[in-house]
Amino acid sequence: MIDQSVADVMKRSARTITEETTASAVARLFAENGIGSAVVVDPETDDLIGIVTESDIMHQVATGADVTAVPVGSFMTTPVITINSTDSIDTAATLMRDRSIRRLPVVDDDRLVGMLTTTDLVHYIPRLRDTILRSRNETER
Repeated sequence: MIDQSVADVMKRSARTITEETTASAVARLFAENGIGSAVVVDPETDDLIGIVTESDIMHQVATGADVTAVPVGSFMTTPVITINSTDSIDTAATLMRDRSIRRLPVVDDDRLVGMLTTTDLVHYIPRLRDTILRSRNETER
């Protein structure tokens, strides 16, 4: 199988927040930027300490939390599962499937460089198909 790296498919931007950010502030961030997750970082070290997704915010709303006051540090998912930008798409897809992850932070040297989503993978499939077909055609010549 032809395999490209995560860097070829991921989005180059990922939003970060701190543990003190409120659920309502994160919901606004998601709505204003058309995103579905934010990585929680330690403001002093930039270490990744958690991730918050749309589902996490919806759960807070559904359970009646005061989203204007509840900090994401109280409900973020931790530890953060990440992947290196040089890892293969196959490795990323397998990790996402096995861990039921829809959004996967991408790191280089433990520093956040992007976000890989299931949507990114879906958009990649036609390119993969074209690459495989081109490779077959070249082999047959």
